[in-house]
Amino acid sequence: MQSENTADLSAALAKAQSVMEAARFDKTNPHFKNKYASLAAVIDAIRKPLADNGLSYTQTTEIRENGFVLVTTLRHATGQWIGSEYPLPMGLKPQDLGSALTYARRYSLSAITCIAADEDDDAEGARQGNQVSSAPKGKTSPVNPAPVAPPVHPETGEVSPHTITANDAVTFGQAFVAAVGIAQSNDEIDQWLDHNNLGLETIENAAPQIHARILERVAEKRASFSKKKAA
Repeated sequence: MQSENTADLSAALAKAQSVMEAARFDKTNPHFKNKYASLAAVIDAIRKPLADNGLSYTQTTEIRENGFVLVTTLRHATGQWIGSEYPLPMGLKPQDLGSALTYARRYSLSAITCIAADEDDDAEGARQGNQVSSAPKGKTSPVNPAPVAPPVHPETGEVSPHTITANDAVTFGQAFVAAVGIAQSNDEIDQWLDHNNLGLETIENAAPQIHARILERVAEKRASFSKKKAA
């Protein structure tokens, strides 16, 4: 998304980036142990270089057919602009939506100004969480797909019960089943269910088969707890 003409904006952004320093990595993800720049650190890195060159930005939320969208717009004094959109997860409680919004804001700002917000792990995290089979097309790989990693909170890195952020039913279902898989008690399962009540209601209407699989996994896990207790 952009205005019809962006020549002045592009020139101003080039000048701003020539003096823009990297954001300070002032936070550490407790799960992956990598450092990252908080939203405040990203803003500190870009605010003055942008302002000195007639640039500003806005970040607003809009309601679309599929939920909330964060809209980040970089503006020039001439009225020229470029923008980007970041879909926010559906079915979140207010406090979890705030956390997801902070996460989306810092990534959108760092992307539109082209500064780093995280330590580069050479995509190791993505490879671990989303392994792809190298089997030739048309042939079935004999290797079972890698298990889905437990859902990690986007800000704290915790795997304890929290609202699962997912943009589609399949991803939500996989994450919830993985969450149930690491649960240590019925109380913990109840917490996962409670935190994701709205998401489960959405899945039940939009993808009943996925919802049924989630309930099946919950029942299996509860049964395993009962067997251990009886043993």
